[in-house]
Amino acid sequence: MADLRLATRGSRLAIAQAVSVADRLTAAHEGLTVELVEVSTTGDRDRVTDVTSLTEVGAFVRAVQQAVLDGEADAAVHSCKDLPVAGPDGLRAVYPEREAPWDVLCGATLAELPEGARVGTGSPRREAQLGRLRPDLRITGIRGNVDTRLGRVAAGDYDAVVLAEAGLRRLGLEAEITARFTLEEMVPAPAQAALAVEADPSGPAWPLVAAIDDPATRRVVEAERWILARTGAGCRSALGVLAEDAGGTMTLTGFVSDDAGARRAVVERADGATAADALVEALELST
Repeated sequence: MADLRLATRGSRLAIAQAVSVADRLTAAHEGLTVELVEVSTTGDRDRVTDVTSLTEVGAFVRAVQQAVLDGEADAAVHSCKDLPVAGPDGLRAVYPEREAPWDVLCGATLAELPEGARVGTGSPRREAQLGRLRPDLRITGIRGNVDTRLGRVAAGDYDAVVLAEAGLRRLGLEAEITARFTLEEMVPAPAQAALAVEADPSGPAWPLVAAIDDPATRRVVEAERWILARTGAGCRSALGVLAEDAGGTMTLTGFVSDDAGARRAVVERADGATAADALVEALELST
């Protein structure tokens, strides 16, 4: 029997993420054995509903969390950007070191896309920012895992798709990246590229997972997620936030597009909580 059971979704990316967590755990604890427990979630089974609506209600994480609460696993691994701010009682998260948070194009560079080119994304945030860069593009919703989306480009259904760099890197698909958006061009989603590992803080698994918590990642991820907590915004919102911690100065860059139009702001404060409050005010977000 394994010393630690990690609950995860069964997609190729989710498994790759869970394996990376398992590798960190075994590196931190000599002799530890880790078993992956695959869980089917509502989001995995529902191939029709818009992905932003599914993420908003935690359809990709609730069943994975429940596996821990029911004792079927000792800890759960999530893409942190899929994790709702309000989680179930009895679980607490640690954050391993974050990957590169940027959005990327696969299929063509922005300059190479012809007028009226079809670009796939399921994210209102990406759609709003891409539309500002190239209003002539036909931006179309898309469902499916990373391989499916790349396959739609190869088949000619789309001229390009927008994906997260971190996911491609975790799958060894860096070669598919044709262009990386800068922060000025596209602000990432809150907690994009970060993983969250949840466990019972009073249980025996907690000291094991707590050892892989990265304080630098925790500071920026919590600052970004504080924006969600203060506003109630989620993946259905065209909201991007990136925190950068320069040792005593927290810089938050934010983008939002809603009925009042598109706005972008940058704030600097001494800590993440006050920076989050300042960004909410600067972007004129309702709380």
